[in-house]
Amino acid sequence: QRPCRRAKANNGKRRQAGGPFRHPSLEPVKMSWYWEEEDLYQDEPPFRIQRELDDIGQGHVTKQWASLEKEERRRLCEDTASLNFSELKKYFKGGKSKKSAADKAPKPIKEEQVFTKGSMVESSRQAFTDKGYQLIADGKVGIVLLAGGQGTRLGTKLPKGCVDIKLPSKKTLFQIQAERIVSLQKLAAEATFGEGSEVRKPIVWYIMLSEFTREYTESYFEKNAYFGLQKDQIFFYTQGSLPCLSEEDGKILMASPSAVAKAPDGNGGIYRALRSSGCLEDMARSGIQAVDCYCVDNLLAHVADPFFLGFCFSKGADVGCRTVAKASADEKVGVFVRRGKGIGVVEYSELDEAEATATKPNGELLYNWSNICMQYYSRQFLEKVATKDLGYHVAVKDVKTEAGTVKGLKLEKFIFDAFPYAKKTCLLEVEREAEFAPVKNAFGADKDSPDTARALLMQLHRRWAEAAGATIEGSADEGLEISPLMSYAGENLEEWAGKTLKSGTMVQSGEPHVAILDDPSSPLIAPKAARTISQDSVGLSKLGKCTARALSFPSFSPRACV
Repeated sequence: QRPCRRAKANNGKRRQAGGPFRHPSLEPVKMSWYWEEEDLYQDEPPFRIQRELDDIGQGHVTKQWASLEKEERRRLCEDTASLNFSELKKYFKGGKSKKSAADKAPKPIKEEQVFTKGSMVESSRQAFTDKGYQLIADGKVGIVLLAGGQGTRLGTKLPKGCVDIKLPSKKTLFQIQAERIVSLQKLAAEATFGEGSEVRKPIVWYIMLSEFTREYTESYFEKNAYFGLQKDQIFFYTQGSLPCLSEEDGKILMASPSAVAKAPDGNGGIYRALRSSGCLEDMARSGIQAVDCYCVDNLLAHVADPFFLGFCFSKGADVGCRTVAKASADEKVGVFVRRGKGIGVVEYSELDEAEATATKPNGELLYNWSNICMQYYSRQFLEKVATKDLGYHVAVKDVKTEAGTVKGLKLEKFIFDAFPYAKKTCLLEVEREAEFAPVKNAFGADKDSPDTARALLMQLHRRWAEAAGATIEGSADEGLEISPLMSYAGENLEEWAGKTLKSGTMVQSGEPHVAILDDPSSPLIAPKAARTISQDSVGLSKLGKCTARALSFPSFSPRACV
């Protein structure tokens, strides 16, 4: 497990970005306990490694040791020593048993468990929003982003957050979300300390990547000047991985004679990864109390929504979840259910047809409330569940092995497996058209594709512009794009009142976008997949104190401060 990049020294001062921090109790077992350098020259594998493997019936992992070169042996030792095989065996058995446990009919969520913003009086809504702004401005909010996935279904091996989804601006998911944070922290400072106030405590952004996406993603952020954020307010850390198993006998599959076939441990790996990387320790040192968590592939993610943060914090929630009503009975999303005294989630594949289509007397689906993976956590809850044994789920998937692609078992943790441990939970209904636009399927797909997500964002921004008094020229079915640096959620667009804007275009301050080229030597580069960054972000990264002024006045060109 690689540590997160941002950290503090023991005297309370921050280290330079990139300086790793690890709490002593979180240090992994030293590799030398399992093997030593001289073992690489022996005809037999290291005794301790072989003993551990034999004890759990996985002795075949080292069967080709004698034919391996020195560096191949080193890689195999590192691979095996980094995995807890006894825990793996326990979870494998537990995962298999989960299938039968899911046969029991889950208890649907009660209507009174779901809050809606529209049902609250205006004074309550404003009080929650103000509380959220205060938490952000005081540095008590952290943001956790789940971004370990590659854009395989989008036709590229690039990390999904780096893929051009064909917006007029050519901005990627990472850039849009970063710029929302830039805008939000300025809004919070002004709401808390007064108009024109500068950001005193930047929001900390913890980005969980996988071993397949980390190196490229870090380079991408660096080349793009961190999209206007400060370098040391971003943490990159890596989720864990697990070996893939044979479907027939549970044996560990080998990617090559010297490498175990592995896969990321699922989004539920977030809890252990936050702890082992030192991020939870950093949150405590930084005074963070509330954590907003979301997935990179939601184009409309209302990152660290002040109302949602203030609502959950004021209610004393351990966990808060944003939810939307299912679009249809066959929508492939998990649904919230009652689990003990709290809530849980049942995957769509775990509901049979009768359960999935069951309705209430009013015609609403019985299992109606979708899990869109947008959570609030108290830091104390994250610290508690980071040490819990959440178990694993088993999925049959294609695995690349030394013998070719085979069907194998991949073990995953699900993020919602921790929810039942919460003593206090909140469910808040949000507007689907304003907060949920997943990018999961290929271009051209009729659901959850870059095309459908792009249309939802541009229609939302069209409504913002029209609400501000602008007239939109062009097709009524076509929206427009507004830079997050101009508006986080539809605010500060008064300058467009009475003006005419053209549909299908990008509305922003500053100059048109310019290309920033990728390193052509990167093995992840897809043909013709040029990276881009908006000139307003380039300018913001150079401005220092001018950033706040540029965000306060949308018509102000950041380049004027250079």
